[in-house]
Amino acid sequence: MIRLELSDQISKFRDEFKAWIKHNQPQKVSRGSSLEAFIEVGKSWQKKLSEGRFIGVHWPEEFGGRGLSLVEEAVIQEELVAASAPQILGLFGLTMVGPVLIQHGTPEQKSKYLKKILSGDEIWCQGFSEPNAGSDLANIKTTAEKVDGGFLVTGQKVWTSFAQVADHCFLIARTSSTGKKHEGLTYLLVPMSTKGIEVRPLKQISGEDEFNEVFFDKVFVPEENVVGSVGNGWKIAISTLMYERVVLTFSRHIQSEVALREMLQDRKSEFDSKLALTVATTCAVRALAYSHLLEYVEGKVPGPEGSMDKLFWSESFQEISKLALAIEGGSLSEEDSPAMLRYLYSRGRTIAAGTSEIQRGIIAERVLGLPRV
Repeated sequence: MIRLELSDQISKFRDEFKAWIKHNQPQKVSRGSSLEAFIEVGKSWQKKLSEGRFIGVHWPEEFGGRGLSLVEEAVIQEELVAASAPQILGLFGLTMVGPVLIQHGTPEQKSKYLKKILSGDEIWCQGFSEPNAGSDLANIKTTAEKVDGGFLVTGQKVWTSFAQVADHCFLIARTSSTGKKHEGLTYLLVPMSTKGIEVRPLKQISGEDEFNEVFFDKVFVPEENVVGSVGNGWKIAISTLMYERVVLTFSRHIQSEVALREMLQDRKSEFDSKLALTVATTCAVRALAYSHLLEYVEGKVPGPEGSMDKLFWSESFQEISKLALAIEGGSLSEEDSPAMLRYLYSRGRTIAAGTSEIQRGIIAERVLGLPRV
């Protein structure tokens, strides 16, 4: 697969991190391990990376980062895969709410949350999607009623990853019903231990249960937990999604590489032409993601081009997973097949973080400048 080798500085950083990993071998999580074991290993590994200052390296130094770029962040992701390291547990905090707080948060919010996001001491989940507002985010019905000192949040969120182990949730709720539907939304930081929150895990077709439904019954959120200003939640939410579709999606590219490496090891000659096309497509998708990362080195803030990264990765990952299943010779009846589990997981990738249809609409309107019809 392709690699980022842009300058002596980048190469030196890669060598530094590889040397660090050599002396800090990551603990492995065996396939089929419990969610509890996955969480324990993930948090422990993130803390170790934080102590070595190899996490959130694109964050400003004043907030615990190194003041580097997203390119160095990508280098870390690449070397973590090469070392078969466990998943970093606090990805939502690191790649979404952390950058949003750095850009829009108050000094008190930055002081309270950022350090623990880096260390993995506090895990975050995302409260955006609702039963009738998945990709249509502006259609949310969860309300935040103004009361003395804060808000009472009432409603339901769904597909909330790791809500059952999260310490905090960043969500948007409706504080006003007047005006256009994307107006009157407010971005809130909610401790998951607050009275009135109920979490119900959702079992997926793959057997995993990291997704959840989350119910809020007059949950009090103090006024100081508003990010930005009341009624300005849409802008903050879009900023969050731009980081998700570029930064978090790049880490997903690594999943494609892992699957491709396995296929290349176990390849069968009758699939060589399809495998060659799949490798070429994956390299092209990865190169596009790299090109966007390079723009951010120059100071550009992640924007709608992230929808291209998300769309092309999710659809190519499904093709990779489908081909891997064919090479393995697996079928839907083989529940413990690694290729089958990956295939089942891949089916939801064109839905999560915005459906392919939504991504195409964003690309058409905001990247290509086409008129809405």
